[in-house]
Amino acid sequence: MTKVQKVAKESFNTSVQRIKLATCKYTVSNKRIVCTEEARNKLLESVAKNYGENHRDSRSVSIIIEPKKEQGVGMLTYEYGELGKDNDSWIYLPELSKVKRLASSSDSNDSSGSFFGSEFSLEDMEDLKIDEYNYKILKEENYKGREVWVIEYTPTTERAKKSKYSKTISWIDKERYISLKKNLYVRGDHYKQLTMSKIEKIDDVWIARRLTMNNLATRTISIMNMISVAFDQEISDDFLTTRTLEDFTFRERNLIRLRNNLK
Repeated sequence: MTKVQKVAKESFNTSVQRIKLATCKYTVSNKRIVCTEEARNKLLESVAKNYGENHRDSRSVSIIIEPKKEQGVGMLTYEYGELGKDNDSWIYLPELSKVKRLASSSDSNDSSGSFFGSEFSLEDMEDLKIDEYNYKILKEENYKGREVWVIEYTPTTERAKKSKYSKTISWIDKERYISLKKNLYVRGDHYKQLTMSKIEKIDDVWIARRLTMNNLATRTISIMNMISVAFDQEISDDFLTTRTLEDFTFRERNLIRLRNNLK
């Protein structure tokens, strides 16, 4: 798991992404998931930067580009590698011209704990803090042509107070040290499943360009497609502040430069 974290956190300093996020209620027909309603589509731009020894800390900002009625809605997150320290998140709503501090990402009773109304929660979007979990290799197997370890991790007593999940089972690629699938459990019940696909190596970074989060309890699915990405771009610390959420001109001036390097 230390090697998994190293691949996820230390293989790049900064990232810039353009993402399509689609969410819908679904049914299963002929063993295929089919939306039962028109998907709610969002186009996002996201910028992140790692900090500190072994990139333990990070800051990221994500802005909705489309649909027009949600344009400018943004989220800023500071993640801390320090054991037991909660991350900080803020959301900006243009119609209110106000930045709001969000509750803890693990507060399942707070709808703001969702990443832009999708089935990805803020907790799902966090990097794993290795020392907050206990691990057990359940088995080794072949998963979709890849040799994997199937690893169960359960939160420590302190982490359990803040996490929605009672345990996670992850399929870890033995060669690339990335997760290919996760089963997420709440109070012992299989609650959600996350699958990673379209895995590519871009700028020497292994990345899944498609993430699918299936909420088995509500039969709602969210698909996050990474349309384009660039790593190790020059990003100022000033950009990763609430000013970027509130100041359109400042934000666009920086994003125009970063967009030119997306691939």
